[in-house]
Amino acid sequence: MKKTGRTPILFFSVVLAALACKLFVLDLMYVSGTSMVPALPAGSFVLEFKLSWGVPVPFANRYALRWGFPKPGDVVIFPWQDRWVIKRCAGVPGDPLAFERTENGAYMTLRGERVALREDQFERLKAADRVPEGVFLALGDNRGESLDSREYGFVSFDSVRGKVLWK
Repeated sequence: MKKTGRTPILFFSVVLAALACKLFVLDLMYVSGTSMVPALPAGSFVLEFKLSWGVPVPFANRYALRWGFPKPGDVVIFPWQDRWVIKRCAGVPGDPLAFERTENGAYMTLRGERVALREDQFERLKAADRVPEGVFLALGDNRGESLDSREYGFVSFDSVRGKVLWK
């Protein structure tokens, strides 16, 4: 005679394990914009690893336990205006920032890279001579099409949900 009591327990165990994995460990995300072209074209999927820098608290912008921080070059996921965005960590606390205006426009220099700024972005960011503690500078790879830290300022480390592992 078959034991049918194990089937529902197994089913709910698998569902619970999958939910825990999605909330705390891995998630699949769809790239809808062009701000990270050519690295991440619109319409592609990425695998996000949520345990890269600690144990995140689901549905909150904080960590229960932290063991690291994004480094320059890491592609990270964080919330902005009620949606998740994918950007590259370009500058970390202590990185010097230099600003200049020329006849060709306004610029910020970070880690040896010159980044073009609109006048309003220049005015908003020019007071910082380095990236402050607790935050980082996030930039899209496709600078002409990206809304990033030039637009909304520095990003808190606590708001980072995860790191892109696979594209």
